[in-house]
Amino acid sequence: MYRPLWIEIKLENLRRNLFLVRKYVGKSVKVLATVKQNAYGHGLIRVAKELDNLGVDFFGVGSLEEAIALRECGIKKPILVLTALLPSTIKLLIKYRVRPTVVDLAFARRLDREAKRLARKVNVHIKVDTGMGRLGVWWEEAKKFICKVCNLKNLYVEGLFTHFPSADTDCAFTTFQINTFNNLVQDCAKEGVFFKYLHSANSIALIKYKSSHFNLVRPGLILYGINPYSKMKIELAPLLSLKSKVIFLKKVDRGRSISYGRTYITKRSTIIATIGCGYADGYPFALSNRGKVIIKGKFFKIAGRVCMDHFMVDIGNNENIKIKDTVTLIGREKKVKLKAEDLARWANTIPYEIVSRLSLSVPRIYK
Repeated sequence: MYRPLWIEIKLENLRRNLFLVRKYVGKSVKVLATVKQNAYGHGLIRVAKELDNLGVDFFGVGSLEEAIALRECGIKKPILVLTALLPSTIKLLIKYRVRPTVVDLAFARRLDREAKRLARKVNVHIKVDTGMGRLGVWWEEAKKFICKVCNLKNLYVEGLFTHFPSADTDCAFTTFQINTFNNLVQDCAKEGVFFKYLHSANSIALIKYKSSHFNLVRPGLILYGINPYSKMKIELAPLLSLKSKVIFLKKVDRGRSISYGRTYITKRSTIIATIGCGYADGYPFALSNRGKVIIKGKFFKIAGRVCMDHFMVDIGNNENIKIKDTVTLIGREKKVKLKAEDLARWANTIPYEIVSRLSLSVPRIYK
């Protein structure tokens, strides 16, 4: 590792966060660990292996590629692809025993034909749209759709699920979604259609809506120790720290401009530290003139715009800071800390984006 930029992942904190999830849902509810998009930037394989050892029941991924990677590293537990797949993936998903999300009857029929040709029975989960407006069959049309898929003899409709767009902000709508989903399940039961797994709860719903648990929950961000909802008071243990080093120091007189666009003009004689990280690494450009870092246990503000490979920090007259000193961009140093949630607030985004956009080229060090 030559470039002074790295991510540290504290895997032992997964145990704490998973214990919290299990405490909320109880022993009768199984856990699908959401590890999509490289485990939210934490590293798919290492995180999944640790969660496998900790006894999660299911894995949820964002692509067939991720599902295959898990199979090839030895994960044997059920894997659900949480997005719609194209027909070209059918042979591979059968080969690797991956559960697809079914949202389209034409796809289901092609999957059934291929399964029949191979003398296989394929487990699938149907997604119902109760208000997200993204993937899934609309709830009003869902019973008819479900019955048609259930009639395909080489498919086993193992699960039924939905997703919440506003569990953090709209209690009334989320409750409507839960009730709608419940009513659909009851209507299916009257037709003799039952499901092994029912699931709807993401991280926020898992904490806020007990009635959303059913018999399987899908924690994501909460597993990584990041709070998806600022008003939700829960004790989480973050896994990820992002660190760099001071690569250059420059004494600057009053009135000098720093970085592109000359958006930062020094108001006094000061020292500017250049840090070896930029927006190409996934560090948000939106933190220009807004973000903070920790150096030697103290906060310092970003000076000027974040560049592709660098950003600058005004460290005042702190001559005790030297080239090669560690800079904490996310994480804890001594008694101070910076959380992904802090960066999200300053960048006017969500913590999901902060961690999931961290470049795959940044080395992950597991502890």
